[in-house]
Amino acid sequence: MPTFAVNMKHPPESCPMFNNEIMKKLKEKVSKREEIAKKHKVKVVSACTSVLEHLIYYVVEAPSQLAVEDYFIETGFASWNSVEIKQVRYVEDVLKML
Repeated sequence: MPTFAVNMKHPPESCPMFNNEIMKKLKEKVSKREEIAKKHKVKVVSACTSVLEHLIYYVVEAPSQLAVEDYFIETGFASWNSVEIKQVRYVEDVLKML
């Protein structure tokens, strides 16, 4: 299955840490993340954030970029973040090709 790096960024005023409306939206969707991922056949490999830089990084495996887009739209992340999705390869796989 293809692998995608997803980088998200939001302005400080849209940060769930400081914006109660966004925090409420996030809390509503967080409990449904696994269900939404299953629906779109997305496997979250890793997720991390740089809190004070307002950056969120995901690595996901999915059948297509559209599935990744649909996952981040339905989870709500796309409503307060700009989302950049890139299809990537694991370095180990590239090294095998050499």
